[in-house]
Amino acid sequence: MKLNFSNYLKSFFLLFLIYIALTFPLDLQEILTGILIFFLIMILFYNFSSFFSSTTSIFKFIFYLLSYLFFLLLEIIKANLNVAKIVLSPKININSAILKCKTNLKSDFGKSILANSITLTPGTLSVDVKGDDLFIHCMDTKIKSEDEAYQQIIKPFEQRIKRFAL
Repeated sequence: MKLNFSNYLKSFFLLFLIYIALTFPLDLQEILTGILIFFLIMILFYNFSSFFSSTTSIFKFIFYLLSYLFFLLLEIIKANLNVAKIVLSPKININSAILKCKTNLKSDFGKSILANSITLTPGTLSVDVKGDDLFIHCMDTKIKSEDEAYQQIIKPFEQRIKRFAL
């Protein structure tokens, strides 16, 4: 496999920027440690450097990733409010179900992000992923069909994940 030096540098700097953001305020020792760690990571796992194709800019990737994280945070807040409403209501009427939903995501990375995002939102839990099928436990649902489950649960996440997960 031929190593593309440009992609190698992009991956290195992306990981290093994340490290800097997590270790702020910085001193010289932390910067040098970060450079050494990520240099070793890039040598050991240089396949990650091919993550950025020639058509994908690292800045687009970061923008779409951050916008997805913001979207996920809003979905978690909405789901928390919905679960709180259900739990605090005087008459708890829960219709739980395990739904089978198809995803259009092809990469294992994208499917993993989708399954974990669904699990992070209160009231839903990704039970299993088999091929293109996700099995999701919903605490309270009025969903009757696979298409309805896809439209309400999978599609909003999937549209955003496709932007940055190859």
